Amino acid sequence: MKLKGTMTEQSYREELIASKSHLFNDISMRSFLNIIRETFPVMKTAHVLSWTPDQGEDIISFLVDNHSVITIELDRYDKTIAPIVDVYPIEYWIKGLSKTFQIKIAVAFDLAKNDLI
Repeated sequence: MKLKGTMTEQSYREELIASKSHLFNDISMRSFLNIIRETFPVMKTAHVLSWTPDQGEDIISFLVDNHSVITIELDRYDKTIAPIVDVYPIEYWIKGLSKTFQIKIAVAFDLAKNDLI
């Protein structure tokens, strides 16, 4: 998908930059960052694509570098419960998504590409 510089894209860009900063700098995100680094030891960048807070757990999807999406389900209260981790190639993950979410992924992909330069 080609980016056009729309307001939607700019909004997603700001959201993704802030969420990346939150992931790498906020202690509350340390568990997620550690899981990503364990799964992708040479990871250089990651962006939060979606965050679904459930009653007792958080489910977050991240674009890792520019090749994979990792979805992590982590219990919010009981750290002894092993996280559920799923990894998908980016091409597999984007199939069937809404147009607006495809735009968000395209913006995240562009940011990741720039981070990897």
